[in-house]
Formats: sequence, C-alpha cells, structure tokens
Amino acid sequence: MKITKAKYKIITQKGWRTKEGSVGYDYPFYVFREEGNKGTKQWCLSHMSSGYSIRKAISLKHAKQLIEDLKQFSLFLLPDAESIAKEQNRMSKWRRAMIQNIVNQEEKP
Repeated sequence: MKITKAKYKIITQKGWRTKEGSVGYDYPFYVFREEGNKGTKQWCLSHMSSGYSIRKAISLKHAKQLIEDLKQFSLFLLPDAESIAKEQNRMSKWRRAMIQNIVNQEEKP
C-alpha cells in the first residue's frame, strides 16, 4: 500500500465529506491521516465502500496489520453499510465476535 498526500472521503453524520491529508488504499479498506496530524498514532482505518470507520488513533503499522487480518472476511467486500449490516445479522455470534476481537486487538510487537 502506497501512502500519498491526497483528498479522500469519509462518512459523517452529515453524509460524505472530502478531507485532505495522507491516504493509502488496500481494497476494501483505506487508511488516512488528516492534514496537520503528524503523530505516529494518528491514523484511521476505514471501509472503502461504506466509508465507515473501523479503528481510529492507531499506527500505520497496526492499520496494515488489521487490513491483512480482516481481508479474510468476505463481509467487507459488500458494497454498502446496509448490505454489511444484513450480512452481520446472518453471521453466527462466534464469527461476529471473531471480527470484533481482531478490530479491538492491540498492535502486535
């Protein structure tokens, strides 16, 4: 994944918003850091098609690690938040917990 300075879009309570900063894409996810944020733990991991945030205030290394761990779940290949929510409801509690554990895990040394 190549990180570049560019515009990217995120979803907010007010809909899609365009921001500027550093961003890298690794389908179906992207990581970004708003312009002016220079700290190592200022990165956010989001889902491309829905725009929803998966994890905030993490290092780029941790974001890349999460992307690799989450790519195994076809759930993230769905086109929008509504489809993802429907699929989550069909998933077993164990599988949902597995995804949540991956998202909540701390950075591996």
